[in-house]
Amino acid sequence: MRGRKPLPSWRHQLEGNPGKRKRNTREPQPPGLADDDAPPPELSSDPRALKEWARLLPMLRQGRQVTDADRAALLALCLEWSRYLTAIAKIASTSLIVMTPKGYPIQNPYLPVATKAFSNCAKLWPELGLTPSSRSRVKTPTADEDPFSEFDRPVPVHIPKVQ
Repeated sequence: MRGRKPLPSWRHQLEGNPGKRKRNTREPQPPGLADDDAPPPELSSDPRALKEWARLLPMLRQGRQVTDADRAALLALCLEWSRYLTAIAKIASTSLIVMTPKGYPIQNPYLPVATKAFSNCAKLWPELGLTPSSRSRVKTPTADEDPFSEFDRPVPVHIPKVQ
């Protein structure tokens, strides 16, 4: 998509719309995250990810920025943050350059681990509409509108003349 990412609707409501840009009136509104602060079972074996979940969830819920659709993104963020901290700890205990068994210097293998995984997630979240700014680009059909009505139109067929 062209241009910079649009601001999420909740930011438009807080800051106003001085540029008078058209807003998406049919932006999907996923249900909010459940009120229980119980972390998902996927984080049960990772104390760093649990700590990040406990830190982020109240802030995001208070700002009404997190919904049930954002749960997977939040879960991935917590896991990625944990991987990042683990990699940084491993790098801190050695160095940025390590030696192979044959004595050649190489980049520490822990360095790109968290970066690559987070990069993959960051590419997928907007594509799936899981971030607030990408959600403002999605249009949901109204109750009386058929989302597949564009496929009901007849397709023009061109038949070439035979000579």
